Amino acid sequence: MADIVARWSLPVRRWAYRQTGAAASGKPDVGIVDPMLRRRLSPLARLALSAAAACGPLPHACRIVYASQHGEIQRTTQMLEALARGEPPSPTAFSLSVLNATPGVLSIARKDHSAINAITAGDDTLGYALLDAWTQLRETPASPVLLIHAFEAPPACYGPTARQVDDAGNALAILMESDAPARLTCTMHLPARRTAHAEPRSQSTSLVTSLLGGGSDRWRGECHDWQWEWQEDAQHARD
Repeated sequence: MADIVARWSLPVRRWAYRQTGAAASGKPDVGIVDPMLRRRLSPLARLALSAAAACGPLPHACRIVYASQHGEIQRTTQMLEALARGEPPSPTAFSLSVLNATPGVLSIARKDHSAINAITAGDDTLGYALLDAWTQLRETPASPVLLIHAFEAPPACYGPTARQVDDAGNALAILMESDAPARLTCTMHLPARRTAHAEPRSQSTSLVTSLLGGGSDRWRGECHDWQWEWQEDAQHARD
């Protein structure tokens, strides 16, 4: 089709999805992390690491693509407010506020020195993270890739910074290995002609709809439209 910009297929071993408030009890399970550090993790980091753990057992050496539209925006805002009051920022808070902090914690906990890529690209963040994961697998098929996408809405002081109606925190983790039987095909389209930009869902909600339904779903963005097609093997596991 003439409107297709790119299309690629990812071999998926396992995937997991977590949402704020969806768990029946307490905080998400991130037992792999040392208790001292675990107490300092933000709710977003806990969601992301819980989704990653649910994709386990992870390979001994596994590259990570970590994607987040706003990153640790709550923690960053707290530091800015402290600076405005003339208070010095906490070194620990600062070290855990950078975009690659959460996958770094996972890497330390697993004693895995594999490469980590951190990506943010507005509303299209998840789509470009999937493209980055595919590129890495194509270059080095023998090395697995774990994609973690985490979303947290900005505080109200920033105003309307996202289009999504559902601003609940969520995290999606996808473990990809070259010999995995399930396939996720991603297609980037030129944006369809329309007078209004009215997609109410986030990219991750659209992709999870495809993963749960075992079929295709299309998401309309400002710069591109994205389509997901999920083909699941009979023995494929999901948490």
